[in-house]
Amino acid sequence: MIVPMTRLFPWLIAIPAVLLIALSLPWVQRVFIPMPDAMDRLEAQSRRKPQAEPPVHSDLLYRRTFLRSHRLDIYEPLGPFGPGRAPVVIFLHGGSWIHGDKVTIRVVDRFLSRMREAGYFVIAPNYTTSVLRGLDGALENAEAAIRWVVDHAEEYGYDPRNIGLYGVSAGGHLALVAASTMVPSDFSFSFVFAECAPSDLVAMREGEAFEHSGNFRFFRLSRLEELSPVNLVSAALAPILLFHGGADQVVAIEQSERYAEAVSSAGVQVEFVRYDEGDHGFLNLPDEVWYQQETRALKFFADQFGGGG
Repeated sequence: MIVPMTRLFPWLIAIPAVLLIALSLPWVQRVFIPMPDAMDRLEAQSRRKPQAEPPVHSDLLYRRTFLRSHRLDIYEPLGPFGPGRAPVVIFLHGGSWIHGDKVTIRVVDRFLSRMREAGYFVIAPNYTTSVLRGLDGALENAEAAIRWVVDHAEEYGYDPRNIGLYGVSAGGHLALVAASTMVPSDFSFSFVFAECAPSDLVAMREGEAFEHSGNFRFFRLSRLEELSPVNLVSAALAPILLFHGGADQVVAIEQSERYAEAVSSAGVQVEFVRYDEGDHGFLNLPDEVWYQQETRALKFFADQFGGGG
């Protein structure tokens, strides 16, 4: 029996559509695009850490998108900041834009506590997106989280004109882009702190030490240029702190070197700290180096926030 083409045509359209919708579901995406082993271990290590000291507000909804709910955690200060409202640090996790979780802030649990003891709110959103939305979806979510933080300043009592962005890897990329592209009228960024962050996606598309950089060939070249922080630098940027490892085989240290040079040329304050032996995320470095990194970052935060407790 020959089935008429007119009957088959709706199915030929429906099947790809169903597959695309299915791939938007987080659990389906995890099956077909498994998390890198290093990221999987990092999340497992994070979940084994003890819960952070209260007060903590967990899993607050900041945005709904198709088939997904996006949530964030608020860690209130453990110490006084001084006169005026407390500043806020927004932490953007790593994970190649489509993986990762806000829980990974627990890996740096001591740093989290030290930020809170300095009198800062720390807010960690989940921004991961579907593979179909990619970089654009992750950026939209990160910007929506920042806007939510600003809109809820009165409710939680922090200062929307004293916001620091802290991002690791893909989260560092999003922090650098948001600092350049968001035009605030009722809030301001005090600084951006980015660790091991991609800044030149065009160079990464050509294979600059990114394990999955070939995937960038599915993006329009012009869009990669638009989403590259190195192309978004202006004199209006907040001060920048960059940490990068010389042994990073995921995001080449040249990414931060190139970005630091562009920022400096624009007349913006930038500190670039190279850790020659550090791999991606500095997971191979001893705790004493982590403590030194935390101390250096906290000094930078205090300088930009204007001091505190």
